[in-house]
Amino acid sequence: MADSSGFVALARTALLIGPALAAMLMLVLVRCSPRQATAAMLGGLWQLPALLLLNWFAQQAGWWRFQPDAASVLGLPVDLWIGWAIWWGPIAVLASRKLPMPLVIAGLVAADIISMPLLKPLVVLGDNWLIGEIVAVVFALLPALMLARLTEADRFPVLRTCFHALGWGGYMLLVLPACVLAWEGRDYIDALAQATPWRWIVALLIGLPSLLIGWAAAHEFALVGRGTPIPYDPPKRVVTSGPYASIANPMQLTSALVMAALAILVASSEAWSLPIMFLVFDGIFAAWYNRAHIALAMPEDWERYRAEVRDWRFRRRPYIARTATLHFPDSGRDAKAWAWLMRRAADGLTIEVAPARPSLERQRIVYVSSDPDLDAVGIAAFGRALEHLGGIPAFIGWMFRLPGANHFVELVTFLVPLRRLNTRLALWSRS
Repeated sequence: MADSSGFVALARTALLIGPALAAMLMLVLVRCSPRQATAAMLGGLWQLPALLLLNWFAQQAGWWRFQPDAASVLGLPVDLWIGWAIWWGPIAVLASRKLPMPLVIAGLVAADIISMPLLKPLVVLGDNWLIGEIVAVVFALLPALMLARLTEADRFPVLRTCFHALGWGGYMLLVLPACVLAWEGRDYIDALAQATPWRWIVALLIGLPSLLIGWAAAHEFALVGRGTPIPYDPPKRVVTSGPYASIANPMQLTSALVMAALAILVASSEAWSLPIMFLVFDGIFAAWYNRAHIALAMPEDWERYRAEVRDWRFRRRPYIARTATLHFPDSGRDAKAWAWLMRRAADGLTIEVAPARPSLERQRIVYVSSDPDLDAVGIAAFGRALEHLGGIPAFIGWMFRLPGANHFVELVTFLVPLRRLNTRLALWSRS
């Protein structure tokens, strides 16, 4: 027993200190640029929620389980969690800069296959643990390497932002509350299962819209600003559209609301420290970052925007920095939603309707802005137009333009026979 406990202590120390020292050494040897260092950091940040979720699934599937420990989260010892995240994060990313990525992946998988059976009793493997290894590579290692490669090349900001949205969602919905409850001596999954229906209703009413608004704000950063919410991979311009037309810090506010919703759901007083500390951190770091970087890089646009839009408070009417025209094909005017929008044209929006009579041909509306980055076609164009109205219509417009949701609504409008609707709606909208 003494030999076994000594081996476990030594293995745990090596699996934490070894990757940390290796990562520091590689940072010195590789000589990263700031963007490359950011890519390596993002690789590690992706691993924390991915590995925690993976380990929970592995326990349920019987792939493996770790030796019980007081300092663990959902059955994953914290020291092994951190070491694993460094190993598959910064080390993998930095190694892929010098070696072919397939060789790096093969080396990491080979290291797992050789070492994991030797770590008993620290880790107990099931009969199908290699299936878990494949799942880990697909959902943890490969996405981290892809995100890092795209960040280094500064390409595909929308795809990178989708990675960031999933990662930050993993922190808010899994990592942070699971760690707080583990500190309390509670299990996060059990806390969710024991939550009353009323707690679920309140949490969803607060948290779900907040998650969607935060996602829409991050998407706007990528689509219009050509950057991401990560401070060291920021937008290339001041973003004033989407949720940013109504509030200056939508992601910070909605993140705090999501954390508050989780505190309500799991009935934890300690979990309330998450939204409180996040608000304090954001009030200090975000304000400093904006003054030290964005305000200096784009002073005129930033001052003009901040004179109109404030933090923590939604505007009653959105701030419209650009004018736009919604070109409306007559063939689509038999939809009641279109007619409703035409009767309520908002600030900065002009609607032009084609003179032709309605026809069976499928045509699409087009949103043309004085800022070309805001141009849109189809459902995304209608979403852009709704943003001019503010409030709930703007929220619907943000949802229409989200990746996936936009394509789904486009498919629905293509399949639904709108032309069979009463043509009187078209005549009514014309009046």
